[in-house]
Amino acid sequence: MTDRIAPVLTLIAALALLPAGGSAETYRWIDEQGNVTYSNRPPQPREVLPTPETRPAPETKPAPELKAPDAKAPETKTPQAKTPDAKTPEARAPEPPGTRDAKATVPPTQIPRAGPTKVDELLELSGVRAQLVGLLNRVVLDLRPPSGQMSAADLATIDRILAQSLRHEAVYGAVRDAFRPQVDRPNLEAAAAWLRTPVARKIVAMEIASSEPSAEQKVADYAAMVKANPPPARRLELLQRLDWVTGANETSADLVAAIARGLSTAVSAAGPPESRLRPGQIEDRAAQVRARAQETLREVRTMSMLYTYQTLEDDALAEYVRFSGSDGGRWYNTAMRKALVGSIGKVVEQTATELVRAVPLERWARAAMPAPQPVK
Repeated sequence: MTDRIAPVLTLIAALALLPAGGSAETYRWIDEQGNVTYSNRPPQPREVLPTPETRPAPETKPAPELKAPDAKAPETKTPQAKTPDAKTPEARAPEPPGTRDAKATVPPTQIPRAGPTKVDELLELSGVRAQLVGLLNRVVLDLRPPSGQMSAADLATIDRILAQSLRHEAVYGAVRDAFRPQVDRPNLEAAAAWLRTPVARKIVAMEIASSEPSAEQKVADYAAMVKANPPPARRLELLQRLDWVTGANETSADLVAAIARGLSTAVSAAGPPESRLRPGQIEDRAAQVRARAQETLREVRTMSMLYTYQTLEDDALAEYVRFSGSDGGRWYNTAMRKALVGSIGKVVEQTATELVRAVPLERWARAAMPAPQPVK
């Protein structure tokens, strides 16, 4: 429903199948020429581009409770609440040329209502099923070693496991099954009623379009344009309120931590007993990754949201904020957050377990070694 599954998963690439030693670390960085390097030492300042993996870790902060963010943002409890004051409804993010294809995806066909709304209908209306495709594509990229660092036979084995374990329909089924126990019938119907509105269908179409793998470069191009033509302050305020009330940034950070936890668990279990991580160590590692990623995710999300909703009027965006702050909106976002984080974490752990069983850890370790430097 929200832009919660934006392209952020590359932040955990450094954890992919790392050695299971209690204190050993593997570092991964990209230099100015685009070359990927793995090493058991951290990169030097001149060796690496300033990426999220090399920024200082921000202080870990607990997820905010859902309450009114400040006096400017009126508390909203129901979808029928009054629209916040907007003296300039026409004000919205500038639309640089060449970016209108963000709304190319046709809104999902409206599902006719016949009796109580089913969970599958709600998830179809919300666009989660379609957005999972982009999310899983990014997980595959994070788990697959770069070409040329393993033998062709090992890469073929890895690709086969990834294709089988991260099948879209299977993962969607896991998310749906995790969502069902959290169903609250009145809130489910309230969320479904909103999702059937023309405004919500337009928003979902935008979110689906921005979740496609091809959108990543478009977001980068759009970011360069926005630097020269910043959006109005009101537009930024609306997007920040949307991010806050949906908990989208917290969901992304939780996904990163869940993937890190799943990778560490699987790889540690495959190593020798004396070097395996204890559960507390795995949790500490996941927490560190989450803290390191959280602030960067916020920056990435702001730009991603500017791109995703660039053609959406402020009044429609305010409606989205209002729904997301309602009982039905808060229930949906909380339930989906739990379902996504739990399901993706389990799937990644199962996939990583199969990968290290099929391709021994020592071959992953050799692939992670830095290329030999020429003798001068």
